Amino acid sequence: MTHTASKPPRFVRCDPATATCPLFRALPKVHERPPLDVAYRGKSGGPSLRFSAREALGMPEQTVLLVLLELAQEQYLHRPSELVVITPWSFGIGQHLWRALHDGQPVRSGETLYVRTSWHELCGRCGSRGGRAQRLRQEQLRRLCEVTVWEDAMDALHSFRQSRLVSVWHGDDIGLHLAVNVRLARAVMGGHYVALSLRERLALSTDTAQALHAFLSAVIRLGRRWRFGVETLMKRLWRKGDSAIPVGTVSSRRKAVRDGLEQIGALNGWEVTWPKVDVASVSRKPAKVNGLAKGGSRVPSVELTSSLDGRRRDASGPIAETFDVSRLLAGVADSPLPGTIAHDDMDFRQRGDAEEASVSAGCSLP
Repeated sequence: MTHTASKPPRFVRCDPATATCPLFRALPKVHERPPLDVAYRGKSGGPSLRFSAREALGMPEQTVLLVLLELAQEQYLHRPSELVVITPWSFGIGQHLWRALHDGQPVRSGETLYVRTSWHELCGRCGSRGGRAQRLRQEQLRRLCEVTVWEDAMDALHSFRQSRLVSVWHGDDIGLHLAVNVRLARAVMGGHYVALSLRERLALSTDTAQALHAFLSAVIRLGRRWRFGVETLMKRLWRKGDSAIPVGTVSSRRKAVRDGLEQIGALNGWEVTWPKVDVASVSRKPAKVNGLAKGGSRVPSVELTSSLDGRRRDASGPIAETFDVSRLLAGVADSPLPGTIAHDDMDFRQRGDAEEASVSAGCSLP
């Protein structure tokens, strides 16, 4: 069992739609990343989201985003609201960040959070410090800031909103001034959210394990148990329906998923058993964390629940549930189109800083 119980779990509140859509992928090591073009709409309705950028996003970018949300969460809890909440009528740095977040558009609704940090703190929270680590974090932050989010409310007025996933203003070696997307900020300030543990994530040694952990954290409520087929999880992590994928790659992916689930099962907050050869039973143990109650009220300690339920539960034991993958995969369009890139055998080892630095342009989606 991984020894994470003695350290804070570092729970982060994340927007459910952003957490469940395939915005971040476990990427192979190739020289060029394809453009990001991911569309999502929950099967039960709600707004339609589309994420686009010059480059696809991998697990390192997701780690940076989660750390930014962790910082936003802490600063919102412990600082006066007028110092961290940005509105369309903010002045100074807040005004610059709001305009950058919306590409200069005169958006007159919503609010977000002002995050102030440094490269030293950001790199340390991501798990590594040093000049090389800082250069990698700069590239990862740049990719996050280039993501454009189109949100269609699907209402009678056909209203929509265009914004950036993250905006940055005046970044240097001394300080970074950032703001996160309105949807992400809403989850931090008490809206619907799913809970992801950064402590658990950084204890995992492969990109595939981190991708699985993020997905499972988004769909399994604390104190619940679900069963997943290995093939189902492979469909989640990699695009399905392409018959050109070599048999060896499929076998490697299957092994990577099984190994990733074993790593997650070794974490203190999880339990993974195998009732069948290719079926995993995954349960998530209840936990507590300093945070926010529903509606944004600030409290010293609340029991963390996911937005799929919103009700508090005790630790009486897991409850079995059936997993319908179709409700999470419906309405997803992923770029590039099938058949437009080669499916080479993939190396599922965790990409270290030295390895990533040697790949000038990053990775490509399978």
